[in-house]
Amino acid sequence: MAVRTLVVACALFLGMCIVTNGVPTDTPHAFCKIVWLFGVPCEQVSMAIVTQMKAMGSYKLGPVTAALIQANHTSAVGQIESVNFTIISTAMSTGCHVEGSSVSAFWFSLFDNGTNYCNLHNVIQGSGLTKAPGFVEFTNEWLCLGVGLSACK
Repeated sequence: MAVRTLVVACALFLGMCIVTNGVPTDTPHAFCKIVWLFGVPCEQVSMAIVTQMKAMGSYKLGPVTAALIQANHTSAVGQIESVNFTIISTAMSTGCHVEGSSVSAFWFSLFDNGTNYCNLHNVIQGSGLTKAPGFVEFTNEWLCLGVGLSACK
């Protein structure tokens, strides 16, 4: 039993290191990091994300490249979050790995009840990418504060 617990703990730690590139999150702000895998080309994923962010109206797009989409999200109460999508082609030519992050601008929003998760989730779901072949989402409470409390609209 102790060996199994150690193996599970090591796997979780390794997974966090892969998702965060080995760099701990040292922000005192509310934040969320999510990794998605899609079985479609990155160009299609990028276009779907940008199109959805424009359609939602609460996102102000910043620089957009083939590898990075940057934006600011303004919530209904005027809170601002920095939202980024990093896009990486997988070894399979038709696959795409996307890392999303959302960070609140204010230190007092440490527990945001899933706002940062919803900033990312709503874009991916609204774009239809949750129905893409090979869709997988990875996050947890360590990477995404409040994900368990989120009630995305």
